[in-house]
Amino acid sequence: MPQRHLLYLSAHQLSAHAWKGGRLDAQASFPHSEEGLVAFRQYLEKRRHDLFYLLINVADEGFQLDTIPFLQGKDREAVIQRKLGQYFYSTNLNMAQRLGFEKNRRKDERLLLAGFTNPAQIMPWTALIQSLGVPLVGIYSLPLLGPQLLKKLQPGPAPCLMLTVQDHSLRQSFFDKGELHFSRLVPLHDSSIHGIGHAMAAEAAKMHQYLTSQRLLARGQSLQALALVHPQAVRAVQEACSDSPAVTFRIVGNDEAARLIGLADAPEDSRSEALFLHLLAVQTPAQQFAPPPLRHDYRVWQLKALLSSGGLLVFLACLLFAGKQLYDASRLGSERAAIQAQADSAAQRYAELARTFPPMPVDNDTLRQVINRYQAMERQPTTPRDFYLLLSRALEATPQVELETIAWQRGGTSAGGNGNATAAAAAPGEGDESALVRGSIPSGPQANPRQVLAIFERFLAALRQQPGLQVNVQQQPFDVESGKSLKGGSSSDDAPASAEPRHFVVQIVHRVTP
Repeated sequence: MPQRHLLYLSAHQLSAHAWKGGRLDAQASFPHSEEGLVAFRQYLEKRRHDLFYLLINVADEGFQLDTIPFLQGKDREAVIQRKLGQYFYSTNLNMAQRLGFEKNRRKDERLLLAGFTNPAQIMPWTALIQSLGVPLVGIYSLPLLGPQLLKKLQPGPAPCLMLTVQDHSLRQSFFDKGELHFSRLVPLHDSSIHGIGHAMAAEAAKMHQYLTSQRLLARGQSLQALALVHPQAVRAVQEACSDSPAVTFRIVGNDEAARLIGLADAPEDSRSEALFLHLLAVQTPAQQFAPPPLRHDYRVWQLKALLSSGGLLVFLACLLFAGKQLYDASRLGSERAAIQAQADSAAQRYAELARTFPPMPVDNDTLRQVINRYQAMERQPTTPRDFYLLLSRALEATPQVELETIAWQRGGTSAGGNGNATAAAAAPGEGDESALVRGSIPSGPQANPRQVLAIFERFLAALRQQPGLQVNVQQQPFDVESGKSLKGGSSSDDAPASAEPRHFVVQIVHRVTP
């Protein structure tokens, strides 16, 4: 945060004060001369990046009360600028302060127009500030800070005249309902306590006559005068300022006023510049007199401060986000470690329990294949129940046939074997059932190949009699070829067959009707 400096310009000199920790620190004074401007330049060059406030208390300041129609936006601004140009055509150090609205149908807006009528007294100082690029927050008038001080002193809603001493001069500010209407500065020829008291009494009486003539006071209306002096001068000023039907006085010590506004160090004499400088620092008015060119460097400073604040906020947001991510990563790491520990403990307990199980009849791979096959069959829309029922009927008709394996499946597959036309016709279609059946026919000591083939033919006939079954023989019990004798272990057809069972392979297709 840059250092704040309060400049106080009077008719005699420019004084500089630093605002540190809620206290005013007087730094330097510069007279109205070339030497003073040179010293002020050196003072500014050491403080180019600090903020400066200029408070002016000069006699060449005008105040005008006026009204404008109820307007808003650019129209209101244009009317106000025209009014300011009419009253203060020789200076651009002017401003308008809203005082409220008239209580009539038109609701005209009441304005206090103020301006410094002798800018030549001010411009050398402001030009020096502008040439060095020092940020000037604004130019302020001492009388316009009076409403803030008056609010703390609470004189009531009646018309009030505030009398303050500054720089061998007496400031008279007239307030009505807490709003400034008029202010003037008169020289104070006698700065003694008695001189201040007599000057306040005389100027208050003159001001009452002036306000009555300007119809700011009703004829015969009393005026309350509020005088700020040093605590040791209160009694003497009270003796000099006796009440009259026209003016009633209230004498307030500077120490009490300082306490009410929060100023830690009360003024050492009857001058009240410190009171107004403190109010400027803690309650800077929204309206000020400096035109935009004089405040250019301050606007640049505001933009830089805004960008710096925005960057700082973004950095803090990123820092918070990174902290949250770090916290989440740490938390997830802890959770992962806990879950891994639980998994290791569960695996250890399972291994201990598995060692107590009885041995399995098959190995784990075979068991896994069987379970996978079972699950695949479970997922299929049909089961081999109907197929097995048809097959069992054929087996009842030929009890000599013994089955070894049945490879059942759902859906089409290419027929094995010799690939003849019969096999192609027996190939299953999409949605049909098929099974590759391997079996054998036991051959007794008195059985011959013809008898074994007869049993096999009866088995085939029994299968073909079942509805929807088609049979394709892929391997017969004996090698039977046209024009050749049966090959089954004997050269004679009627000779007994070998005692070994005769194996066969048939493919059975079950045409499923939709």
